[in-house]
Amino acid sequence: MTNPPISTSVPQPAAPPSLPVPYEPPGETKRGFDFRHFWHSTLERLWVVALCVVAGLFLALGYLARTPKLYQSHAVLEVDFQEPTMISGEETSSRMRSMFLASQEALRTIEQNLTNRNLMARVVRSEGFADDGGRAFLGDSVTGDAAQPSTPKPAAAGTLADIPARDRAFNPLEDGLGGALSSMVKPVIRRGTRLIDLYVTNRDPAVAQRIAEAVGREYIRMSIERRSDFSQESLRYLMEEEERLKGNLQRSEAAVAEYKAKTPDALQLGGGATATGGAPGSSAGGGRGGLVEDKLQDLTSKVTSAKTDRVRLESELQQIDQIAESVDALLAIPSIANAPVVVDRRKDVAQLESAVASLEQRYKSRHPKMMAARAALTEAQAALSRAVLSQPAVLRNVLQQARAAEKSLGSAAADQEKAAFALNKAAIGYQELARQAETDRALYESVLRQIKETNLTKDVKTNAVSIAEHATLPYAPASPQPVKAIVLGLLGGIAAGLGCIYGVDVLDRSIKTVDQAETLLGLPVLAAVPERVSLEAKNAKGSTTAGSGTTYRLVAEAPEGPVAESFRNLRAALSLLGPEVERKVFLFTSALPNEGKSFTSANYALALAQQGHRVLLIDGDLRRPSLHKIFFDTATNRKARPDKDNPPGLIDCLVGEAELSAAVRRVLARDVDVSRPTKGGNETFTTATGGELSILAGGRRAPNPAELLSGTSFGKVVAEAARIFDRVVIDSAPILAVSDTLLMMPHIQTVSLVVRAAKSPRNAIHRALSLLAVAGARPAGVVLNRLPRRRGAGHYYYYASPGYGAGEGSYETLKS
Repeated sequence: MTNPPISTSVPQPAAPPSLPVPYEPPGETKRGFDFRHFWHSTLERLWVVALCVVAGLFLALGYLARTPKLYQSHAVLEVDFQEPTMISGEETSSRMRSMFLASQEALRTIEQNLTNRNLMARVVRSEGFADDGGRAFLGDSVTGDAAQPSTPKPAAAGTLADIPARDRAFNPLEDGLGGALSSMVKPVIRRGTRLIDLYVTNRDPAVAQRIAEAVGREYIRMSIERRSDFSQESLRYLMEEEERLKGNLQRSEAAVAEYKAKTPDALQLGGGATATGGAPGSSAGGGRGGLVEDKLQDLTSKVTSAKTDRVRLESELQQIDQIAESVDALLAIPSIANAPVVVDRRKDVAQLESAVASLEQRYKSRHPKMMAARAALTEAQAALSRAVLSQPAVLRNVLQQARAAEKSLGSAAADQEKAAFALNKAAIGYQELARQAETDRALYESVLRQIKETNLTKDVKTNAVSIAEHATLPYAPASPQPVKAIVLGLLGGIAAGLGCIYGVDVLDRSIKTVDQAETLLGLPVLAAVPERVSLEAKNAKGSTTAGSGTTYRLVAEAPEGPVAESFRNLRAALSLLGPEVERKVFLFTSALPNEGKSFTSANYALALAQQGHRVLLIDGDLRRPSLHKIFFDTATNRKARPDKDNPPGLIDCLVGEAELSAAVRRVLARDVDVSRPTKGGNETFTTATGGELSILAGGRRAPNPAELLSGTSFGKVVAEAARIFDRVVIDSAPILAVSDTLLMMPHIQTVSLVVRAAKSPRNAIHRALSLLAVAGARPAGVVLNRLPRRRGAGHYYYYASPGYGAGEGSYETLKS
């Protein structure tokens, strides 16, 4: 294969714009939870989850070892809808009590009262837990003054010893043990029922059973005692009230009798039975009203009826006067239409009309029977007309009679009203006294009834709460549960591990995938270079030390690997960006050190040389030059040689002490070629495809590299190199570390930014792109270097297919 012709035209670097546009990083799209990304991050950091799981397991085992065993006893209480009673009836208080017990609030109230501190102290006293200082109750010894059991002192008659045990105040030890007991008792309402599950937890199973029984028993006893105390207090109050109401009733009845003796006419308007002490409602007048009032009401109703009839008759006579002698119109008046004579005549007419209609079906109009029937119909219609026309006179007579009756009834009602008013003055005082006496009697009888009921039920020991299921002796500890504790420890470890992974992933500001790089930077990814593995280093010929550079020159030393293939992808991507004359000078840079720019520059130059191009690789990192270490094994520490023995480099060309042709060092074809073994010895520089690779090292150290690069010398060196060589590749310094790279931008045609995957922070990359934009250069794309190839991180390098074509004669057999 012949070498391509060398272009004699010198490429003109793109001039920077007069007003550079500042770089604006694309906004990071807010997305939801990316399960796929999180899954691969979890697989990558699976050791964190494993470590947290082991820690959770050890915590669970430690919890099981240190936590004492607790036993739980269980009893069931049942709450009835109403309290059992010996008295039948529906009193207001009983109904309200039953309504409360039937509500959910009653169940919650009972549930809260089951952990009442006073009830717990009663349990402690009834079971004698305070006798030994609470040792049996708490399962260990109680220290201090509280551990000393209270010893009762002998007391004289009438002192504290005579007070029942339930009425004595609790001592501090009992009160303290009651508070501790409340934390051991847990009542729970069983959903959809009227049952309350009572759970008691203690170190001793027998003590747990005793407490569960005692809590239910003491609650029932306390409720019965409260009810008994309330009944005794109510009975005492009712007895006092009965004496007071009895005196009031006697005085009221005496006043009624005295008033009745002085005013006997008052009975005609009411009073009756109450005044005389008889049954209510048995008076002659019936209820509160007397004879005078009843008669007055009867007369009033009759006057109203007579007035209604008169008004109706007057209205109908006015219609008759307007109608005159129209029979059909008069029949529309209800009084005339309903008159007995008119009703009879209308029936006759209807019967004859029916007979005529029947005869018409059988005979002609001049038949004797037809003529007789029509004559009878005409006579009946005439009789109906005469009856209708005679009714107005009848109605006028009835109207006169209605007016007279109305006047007579009105006079009688007025007289009766006057009599009622006269008697009412005398009956007001009597009715007031009678009502007072009636009220006092009702109150007295009600109190007597309540006294009888209270006296009957005061000693009844019943309660709405009962024990439905007695407590049983637990045989197995309820806490801790080994299986549950271990499962929770493992789940907690998994959750903690996943949380740590998620937190680290959220806080990680590096770029991990090709999609992330293109989305966050707004630039295309030209190549995704995977992480180098030991397999590729083993396949590389020669020494594997960093000093020899074979682990850097993977395009030549391991051409069958995915790293070499990614650089061939980079070569193809950059070659398609534009015309060849505009894509001859390439520069590789990075935002920070140790991102792989020198590694990328060297392998890209090797890939170009393998394609048949004459390539010059310039070490533009004058602060830390490294290309001479990668390609020339004879390079040693500069301190071992004087400066005059060092080969010339870029610094010498910039200061004018060496020509470019003298400073360039060519690389042997055996270190570049992959197509066939080198022919003609080890000193051949031209590859099988006709390509050559030359290196312009940094040369001696310069005290002022930035000043040297800012002058015109660097531009002249680049222009001369572009004229002599097909491609010029420049390895530069990190952008954020020094300003050297920004000074080279006016002389560069294509800039590529190297980003180390999973390490380079986004803000540093954005800052580097902003500085490049200010310098008038926009990178052609990004080289995403060292993409992880560990387990779980395969999705980072999903654009490559490592091993494709392996064993088919591609690259791997050419270096043998």
